[in-house]
Amino acid sequence: MAHKPNPYGGNQYQLDPRQKMCWDYYIDIKSETYSNAKQSALKSGYEEGTADKITSELWFVEKVRRLNMLGKAEKVLDKTLDYKTENKGKVISEVLRIQTDVAKFIAKTQGKDEGYSERTEMTGLNGSPLIIQFDKAFNKDESGILPKE
Repeated sequence: MAHKPNPYGGNQYQLDPRQKMCWDYYIDIKSETYSNAKQSALKSGYEEGTADKITSELWFVEKVRRLNMLGKAEKVLDKTLDYKTENKGKVISEVLRIQTDVAKFIAKTQGKDEGYSERTEMTGLNGSPLIIQFDKAFNKDESGILPKE
């Protein structure tokens, strides 16, 4: 049996508007349905039967998993920032590097919506402006037809 596409526009990479609304209600501490999955689902327009089992929906399970993973990464960041010196005042640098690298990776990949992000600027040679040029084959005339070579 073929899987039906999501009628609300969601896919494996993005929540549909109703899923996003449900999740936002669920995690918003100011929401009257905070931390109540069923009530968050009902408030978002889900039917009672679906709301009863919303926490077993794959998208919901994945969001909870990522939230837990981000929490663990934040704990590692806190631990790393408060790292105590060991072995007669010397920090074990390899352990510290590994902890920091793992925590940064999880935070920047899983925590974008929570304020963790990485900015990448692209420039040309030695910081000059980046100039993008397309092959002439991509130039169209007014009719939208590509020129013949």
